[in-house]
Amino acid sequence: MKGSSSLKNGYAKFQRYFPCDKVLAKRIFKSTVHSTVALIFCLIPKVRERLGNEPAMLPLISVMVHPGRRVGGTIQGAIYCITGLIFGLAFSLLGRFLAQRCLGSTWNILDEKEQLVSNYNSYRSGLAILSVFEVIMLFVHGWMRSVSHHYFGIVFPLFLVVHFAFLAPLSNSAAAIANSFSTPFYLGIAMSLFWNLTLFPEFGSTYLGNTTVYTLNEIHHSLNNAINFFLSIDEESKKLYAADTVSSAKLLKMKDNVAKKVSACSAVTEECIYEISYSYMSPTELKPVTSRFKDLAIYVNAIINACQLEFMLLGHTHNEHDLLNIDTEKEIRHADAAKLTKVLLKVRIHIFRLHKTLSDCFYLVKVILARDFDVQLDKVRIPKAFEMDDFPQFKNRDDLPMHIDTEMYINKLVKALVQFDLSFREELSNIDADLLEPNDEMFLLASFLMNFKEITNTIISIMKSVKEMHIKRMEREEKGWFRGKSIWFVALHNRASFIDWFYGSQRRAQRGTENDSLGGGHSIHFNPETVPLRPDYEEDELLSQQASSHVNLNESESSGPVLPKNNTDNSTEDITSPSQGFISVCNRWFKKLLLSINRFYKSSRNHFRFGLQVTVALMLASFPMFVPESRNWYVNIHGAWIGFVCILCLEPSVGGTFWVFFLRGVGVIAGAAWGYLSYVAGINQTNPYLEVIITIFGAVPGFYFLLGSPYIKAAIIQIISIYIVMLAAILPGSIKGSILQNFAKRCLAVGYGGGVALVVQVTLFPITARDQLNAEIAFSVGCLAEMETLYAAGIEGEALKLSLSDEKYERFRKLSEATKSALSRATSYKGLTRQEPRLKGEYTELENVFTQIIFILKQVVERLDNSVLLRRQYGSAIAEELNSIVYPYRRQFVASIVNILRAVQEAIINKTPMPQYLPSSRIAHRRLINKVRETLKIRYGTQLHKPNTSENSGESYLRKNGNIYNLSDSSESDEDLGLIMKPKRNINVNMKERQFILKEKFLSWSASSSASEEIIEYIEELVELTKILVGVNEFKYGFLSRPLYEDWAAEAVVGFADFVNHTQAPRKPPTRGRELDEDVPSENEMQSLDEDAVESNSDVEAIQPVALPTDEHVSRTLARMATNTTQHSHGESSSKWRRRAYSIGSGMGTDDLNSLTKVHTLGEANIAYYDEDRSSEEEDELPLVLKRIVSHKK
Repeated sequence: MKGSSSLKNGYAKFQRYFPCDKVLAKRIFKSTVHSTVALIFCLIPKVRERLGNEPAMLPLISVMVHPGRRVGGTIQGAIYCITGLIFGLAFSLLGRFLAQRCLGSTWNILDEKEQLVSNYNSYRSGLAILSVFEVIMLFVHGWMRSVSHHYFGIVFPLFLVVHFAFLAPLSNSAAAIANSFSTPFYLGIAMSLFWNLTLFPEFGSTYLGNTTVYTLNEIHHSLNNAINFFLSIDEESKKLYAADTVSSAKLLKMKDNVAKKVSACSAVTEECIYEISYSYMSPTELKPVTSRFKDLAIYVNAIINACQLEFMLLGHTHNEHDLLNIDTEKEIRHADAAKLTKVLLKVRIHIFRLHKTLSDCFYLVKVILARDFDVQLDKVRIPKAFEMDDFPQFKNRDDLPMHIDTEMYINKLVKALVQFDLSFREELSNIDADLLEPNDEMFLLASFLMNFKEITNTIISIMKSVKEMHIKRMEREEKGWFRGKSIWFVALHNRASFIDWFYGSQRRAQRGTENDSLGGGHSIHFNPETVPLRPDYEEDELLSQQASSHVNLNESESSGPVLPKNNTDNSTEDITSPSQGFISVCNRWFKKLLLSINRFYKSSRNHFRFGLQVTVALMLASFPMFVPESRNWYVNIHGAWIGFVCILCLEPSVGGTFWVFFLRGVGVIAGAAWGYLSYVAGINQTNPYLEVIITIFGAVPGFYFLLGSPYIKAAIIQIISIYIVMLAAILPGSIKGSILQNFAKRCLAVGYGGGVALVVQVTLFPITARDQLNAEIAFSVGCLAEMETLYAAGIEGEALKLSLSDEKYERFRKLSEATKSALSRATSYKGLTRQEPRLKGEYTELENVFTQIIFILKQVVERLDNSVLLRRQYGSAIAEELNSIVYPYRRQFVASIVNILRAVQEAIINKTPMPQYLPSSRIAHRRLINKVRETLKIRYGTQLHKPNTSENSGESYLRKNGNIYNLSDSSESDEDLGLIMKPKRNINVNMKERQFILKEKFLSWSASSSASEEIIEYIEELVELTKILVGVNEFKYGFLSRPLYEDWAAEAVVGFADFVNHTQAPRKPPTRGRELDEDVPSENEMQSLDEDAVESNSDVEAIQPVALPTDEHVSRTLARMATNTTQHSHGESSSKWRRRAYSIGSGMGTDDLNSLTKVHTLGEANIAYYDEDRSSEEEDELPLVLKRIVSHKK
């Protein structure tokens, strides 16, 4: 028992540090068998004779094109390798042919030593030609790697063939060179395909079905837990579900799991285009289902975000790990939890019923897909969220019925959705009116409901697609096994798929890395070893601030002023017109040429830089091979190894080169040492069997790191070093050397080649990962500003029939994808920055700042994506129906957010301090919400009537004028007519307001408002984090050098000692917004506010955002937004300081102005002078030092 327990513990520890599943173990086995067989072929003399002069290329190519991947990845790697081989062999043969022509007729008679003595000049000319061809090849290699890492699988075999062929003696014929560099390559590729198809084949079409089911499992599981979490607000609600409510941390972690599954499914779908499959169903028939996964993931994430907001609102302890202790006020904490609870209790049972039906249909979708695409049913997760679950469960294929009536379940889900829509509208129509007003509670509820409905609609559309697939599968099965199945080659399906097959499906997304080409799989997250550069044209195309840098020749010529022509002398004009026309045409073409060159330089600047770096580094590492006197010495020390290591160490950034150089060093030393051990174990080639077995134990760990870790390049060179060092001592050839000498030469190669690559990268046009990190973050912030601008339609007051056009949505989608890719690259650069040499101190704290910035930007993108999807589906009632009234407030809100994002972008990219006055967008957003609430009250909750008249006269006047916005522009006209506005809450008008609020367009805007509040909070944190990075120009003295908030005085009075010492106790935010302020406006104030509202609505152009509260809720929220704190005082002192906070840029009466004047013009330390309501005891409690501070006297 003790022995078994110790074995279990040891296995658990091994899995913890070196995780390995069955799929990875099969891939390691296939790759090890392939490389071992390649080594055995090199050890058999008769086979070795067929491989040409470079038999060691066979185990090398067996590692580069390994079978440890799916069939599609192996075919893709084989295509790339053959392409590079063909071009490389043709290019090298051309260079060698020209070099041999320089040697004359003696090129095949004399060897290179004899040529050096008897034909030195011709020999030197021939090597010079080879060096020119080498330079061209190296520049093309670097250029292609910079254009796209996707092309690494092509240009690396190109380099191998050209570099090694130029080191071969010039006396070798073209046939010998072609045999040496084609036979081992083709044999290795053929063996890779053979082992991939015979040993545990992994067809992408089958794997695509499994991945699709796994993705649906994760989405289904996350959705069930999120809805359970949202509804479980009391013990009675928890009884609805059988499963316990998960924690908030686990719920948030599910978002990452869903994103990983969706990305994996997308990657597998792209890889399937390289495969030929024989099955009932084509892989492309799953596209209607997989294409909806991204939108479905966005909706699920939005529901999880709503659960997070509910968690904070209901007063739970919120334990966030804030690395920098940035205390950002959460808007939802000031909402009224009782309101949300009351509404949820009303609609809880209706949400539960729809959830039950949705979960059953979701499970049915997974079962049908598993059956039609040959997925084992045990991989379909059975939902266990409900207490009473009567839906049938299927655990194997025998339990499935022959025909599944999918149409019945579709109708059932549609009926449940319609019933839910009617039920929750009926329930909300019967609750108190103040519960439906635009507020934080309603925003949170709308966010949950709208995303829940969209998930249901998405599942309905998926079920319709699954129904069509199931019908096709049944029809093909009826034809029999032979006639029903077909051979599917997706690459020839249409022109677009053929282009993706030929150029690579990742070329547009710029997601491929060199590790993808070497490892064969598509990494979902960029590995810390390699990072693809963002293409330069992406910034010019997506960011509008770059548009001014592009010059349109036609516009520039037609934009200038045109002077009047004098036609008095037509003869002269006719004579000179041909020459002038020719000159103008030449000038025009010359300008076009200059503009094209400038545009090409800007778009290809990084490609030129990296191509030049590769060329210089490789020529410094391999220049002895082109010098007649040193060429023989360079060949004897295996100089080809130096160039091989050097080109693999070069990365586009300094940090990447440092890291890869370290990995290469470890891999080469470990591999060369294991090759030395294998040779010694074989007793100097007397026991080749033991020699081969020992190499297996060294290759298995190498393939584990190659296939199951991000350290791909270190693993590749470790495996290659085992075979190269050993074969260099075993194979007969012109280069003699013992195993120990070959071990030393291999170590010299990594030291010399890697060192040269590092020096060139640091000195010649260095690109630091820190600069790239700043550029990616700045680019992401700029994309967010563009997305916000696209989302804000109609901010100039124009009438909108459609708030989001298809063109804007497509541009928004491109911006979103570019932002996510940039943030992924920023995450990788963040890790590479740690590996760069730094002279400005430790990088750990800054890394924490960048980590939080990247997280914040991801959250902002997530909420913007959800807002756009809801607007595209339902529109926006505010932007389409009330835009003529509220557009100045919308414009101010959008401008505030965009200005902050632009300031952050410029501060990061230029490394300049943040502006000293950068107010938050909270007030602008709150004013917009207040204006919407005020407009709804005016439209539905008031009536016009004359004093001392009946209500019917007022109603007749209202009917006569149509609506209240037809009044005169002047306020005097209202007074002359005796019209005033009073709140009206009769049943008919109240029902109209409820119907408008419960419209899907308005609920969509409410859900977007919830996302906007979170975006504002994240942007505030982004500003604070940016200040840590670049600093801020704070006011050192003057009016703005001290806070203007109510908590400034409140904390000074309560804690004088802390105030003087400039310390502040930690504040606990309240969970109830009613505790902040209990001031209720008087009736006269309500009337005056209504009059001002009507007067402003009469002239739309004159509307300007104001901070005038209209009711208790407005006063409370405005005070909260202005103070930006989480603890407030009560009473009259709070209102006095709140007036002072709004003394700038706010509409204010004479009483407020007098109060502010008293505060600012204190000549004596007399409290009664500026606060008449304070008692005498309170006056005595105020210290003298505080009086001097308030009165600006020292």
